[in-house]
Amino acid sequence: MVVDPSNMDGTETLNNASPTPTSDHTAMKVRVQPHHMPSNVPYDIFLMIAFLCWNDGTDKYHSIFPIIASHVCHTWRRYALDTGAFWAIIEFRQARIHPAMMRYKVWLERARDSPLDIYIGPHPFKNASIKNAKAIMQLIMPHVLRWRSFRVDRVPKKISRLIFDRLRDVSAPMLETLKVDGERARRSFQAPPTTRCKLKPFLHGEAPNMRELTVVDFPPDYFVTRFSRLQVLHLKHFDFGGGKTVENLKFIQYILVSLPILHTLQIDRHIPLSDHYLVFPTLDSSLPRISHSSLVELRIYLRETDRDMIFSSLNLPRVQYFLTQMQVETGLRLHLLPSLSQYHPFSNLVSLRLLGRYSDHVIWNDMGSRWNEANMAHLEGALSGLPLLKALTFEQVDFGGGKWLICLGTTCPCLQWLTFSQCGGFTLQQIRVIVETRRETNGFDPLARLFIEQWSSSNAITIDAGSDEWLKRSLIYGIMSPVADWKLDTYLSVVEGIKPLRLPYSRLMGL
Repeated sequence: MVVDPSNMDGTETLNNASPTPTSDHTAMKVRVQPHHMPSNVPYDIFLMIAFLCWNDGTDKYHSIFPIIASHVCHTWRRYALDTGAFWAIIEFRQARIHPAMMRYKVWLERARDSPLDIYIGPHPFKNASIKNAKAIMQLIMPHVLRWRSFRVDRVPKKISRLIFDRLRDVSAPMLETLKVDGERARRSFQAPPTTRCKLKPFLHGEAPNMRELTVVDFPPDYFVTRFSRLQVLHLKHFDFGGGKTVENLKFIQYILVSLPILHTLQIDRHIPLSDHYLVFPTLDSSLPRISHSSLVELRIYLRETDRDMIFSSLNLPRVQYFLTQMQVETGLRLHLLPSLSQYHPFSNLVSLRLLGRYSDHVIWNDMGSRWNEANMAHLEGALSGLPLLKALTFEQVDFGGGKWLICLGTTCPCLQWLTFSQCGGFTLQQIRVIVETRRETNGFDPLARLFIEQWSSSNAITIDAGSDEWLKRSLIYGIMSPVADWKLDTYLSVVEGIKPLRLPYSRLMGL
């Protein structure tokens, strides 16, 4: 039997469904040998098999899987028609809207009382967009009480307004996930279109179970204040970063105060601007601070000045690490050390990446030296507030002849991974002393991995053969070139499953 999902549109009625629908030209074929099919499997086993296959598929596969399962054999068809959740994913991805409307009318009947996941993509609005938008809303609005997720993806602004205007006066008691995504830029490096259009779904209704919200290209103010029980919030490509740093800081704090149980916050500016390499910034210590006891994950993709100011004003006792939008660890610049030392705001960190301005290829002028000294003086105090830290990475940091290294042997009792990337101002013998000190200190974990990344022509770190051989025998240890060893496995990539760190690329992109 050859099954063609492209022709199985699901429009046959529930009572008169043909067990073996015919097919013509095939877009995708599933070949089944009848004598190999487990047609007599129990219903619960069928469900387990079906949902395992379903969960491993793509979004496109989700929309055709129920049809495939229902055309395998008589038993599977009966099971599929009895399983409302199979038919509860309603996706408008086709340019030709009429066949989809006919199909999903039947699917909504088959879904019965199952929670609905609805997706509206850009393709139905290439032509006759208003007409198609009204037809879609007319089909799905009678079922709004059963919506579990609602995603509107890259549709024209006028269509977004039409869709969300229909939601102003209704309630969606089962809705957990909402995604509002505006039109994309025509080119990858073109700034996204911006709008002052404020969408206000459920303005006079309720969505009490809303937990996850994504807003792209629209002002987020209404959403932040309207859904106070959010746990996941992603704001992207909106008018952020145009104002002063203090105003941006206040907006982030406003979000956190408004959402007391938020555990994931991601802020993405379209193309953040990196501060100039030789700028030695300072932070305003007079700015107000807030604490948020629920936030576990914070990802901020903004100007470095904005990002650092935000980090310096927050107490986040549950955050374990900071990531960029590209899923690599965010680097914190050295001028955050005074704040980390004074307030111990991130006591649950397991990994920390610190960025300096040192380079043995650039004249280290008096201003840079004073900036480094002023901040590194707070290194010990900052590390003393990180009792759970397991991995520490220094990039382009000057250790002042080794005087700032000593505290690595007396702080962070759980530290196991230590990395120096293009640093200077210390010797390999001093590193050996740190390793020995930690081994001899009661209650301290010994270092397990030590990596040093530097150019082969660099003399920033004095390496003696005796210390080099001792470290090779004592732990996992290596000296790497930034070119030869482009990808660096880190604690987060090995233990937490985060992307490996690509140090030269990360510095180039201001991460």
